[in-house]
Amino acid sequence: MLTFASLQSRVVLFILCTLFPCFQPPAHGDNLGQKTITMYAPYAGFSLSNISYPGNAFDLVAKATFTHHASGEQRTTGMFYDGEATWKFRFTGVKTGLWNFITISKNSDFDGHTGSVSVLPNPNAAIEGFLSHQGNQFAIQKGDDAHLEGYSFTVFMNHKLGREKGWLFHQLGADLKTAEKAWDSYLDNVFANGFEIVHLNVGNSWFNYPAYSSEEHSSTNPDITTFRILETCIQKAHARGGRVHIWAWGDHARKATPINVGGINGRADQRVQRYIAARLGPLPGWTMGYGFDLWEWTTLGQIEAWATYLYDHFGWQHLLSARGWEITSTPATIIAYGSFGADVISTTAHGPRSYNEITNDIRSNTKHPHLYEERHTYKRPEFKLDMEGTRRMLWQQTMAGGMGGFFGFYNSSPHPYPKPEQLRTHYTFWHKKRRFVLGMTTANSLSNGYCLTDREYKRYVFYGEDIYFLHMDLSHMGTDNQPAIAVDLAAEYKEIDLGLLSATRHTWRAPYRSDWAIAVGSFYKKPG
Repeated sequence: MLTFASLQSRVVLFILCTLFPCFQPPAHGDNLGQKTITMYAPYAGFSLSNISYPGNAFDLVAKATFTHHASGEQRTTGMFYDGEATWKFRFTGVKTGLWNFITISKNSDFDGHTGSVSVLPNPNAAIEGFLSHQGNQFAIQKGDDAHLEGYSFTVFMNHKLGREKGWLFHQLGADLKTAEKAWDSYLDNVFANGFEIVHLNVGNSWFNYPAYSSEEHSSTNPDITTFRILETCIQKAHARGGRVHIWAWGDHARKATPINVGGINGRADQRVQRYIAARLGPLPGWTMGYGFDLWEWTTLGQIEAWATYLYDHFGWQHLLSARGWEITSTPATIIAYGSFGADVISTTAHGPRSYNEITNDIRSNTKHPHLYEERHTYKRPEFKLDMEGTRRMLWQQTMAGGMGGFFGFYNSSPHPYPKPEQLRTHYTFWHKKRRFVLGMTTANSLSNGYCLTDREYKRYVFYGEDIYFLHMDLSHMGTDNQPAIAVDLAAEYKEIDLGLLSATRHTWRAPYRSDWAIAVGSFYKKPG
């Protein structure tokens, strides 16, 4: 039993370890040794055993606090039960150097263990860290200093891969090996269509794999198989430069909610939330939406309680959203729009009416990033997005300052995209060439089309639809000439070298009519 005196001593040790990272506490727990990892991946994993814990193994509360030796920065993450009397905890590096840790728990078997993790630079510069935001723009951690760069957030799903594998998580396969094979095919399809963020909807598989409805199971504990499959999906996507956007729940018409499993934010639901934070929280490469048709079965207060609970238990923050609701209860939330009028915030039934609506939406809240979380699938009857409409919506959302989007196929959609190279061109232009610069703002007065420019007027992207020529006012650029390229957006990615442009007004005449983009200035290139 933990006495007041022993609690006092552990608090003192915790303070000493915090103030003096070199301090090594007395060995009342085991030294779990030192592990060496690289920035962002792979993570360091540690295991502890307890064969005598009398309660629900998923309710045991134990944490590990990691302290960076040089800076004093701390990360606290929970332990999670992994079956057969084994509990684990994980650590992912977002700062190079030595991190010391100590475990803290009221259960003596899990308290006072120490160890360290040495984080080295990642030799693969293409590996990125956690998704974040800067104001109303999405941002991604890059490099060994974890600096933030702009990120174009566009989600993809594909129901046409067979058995709705592009949406329902539990239909990936009956076991990990089968699910991995299906997932690899899904990732191939995602990149082939010009995207890197994959959509998965979990539902009641949180409690019992492969359940989607609460009527398919009687469990109130997290299902370990679900998490083994899900973490594998996340890590595989991340290793390929991609990410996963998870919908935690569905709608209550399909019983794909926690309502019948102890209630929203009830004991079983929060047990799953803690498990998500402990097991998946240390992994970069994912974001999470609450579900769909939320107006039918939940409230803003319940959604904000969910976001706050996860935020408080995460050691590494992940962006959270709730389609049709403006959740601002934590800094790490996305303003997410629906499209059918029943949502608190929405576009029209056909999606955004125009570029102007997109810019008005993204400017409505400058502290959080924005996402059209309704699925703008190919030729969905309500949206009528053909190939040209899909391509232009992608470009308009990015040119509005970085509005997020959601695309792909339903079972009822025509398939495949007739010209997926057009979507790959968008991906190459923004992602591979890293042209979405944080702080870029609209400056459409500088063109007869649309324009984004950085704060220093050194980098520009001009965009025009169905044009022969594009006006570019570069008079604010300064004295240095800057390189420029043009790209036909209705074709496979290919750059036309425009040479060096001076700080004056220019008119570029295209070789033929099409949708065109011109990038002016020096941008990063994505390795790999």
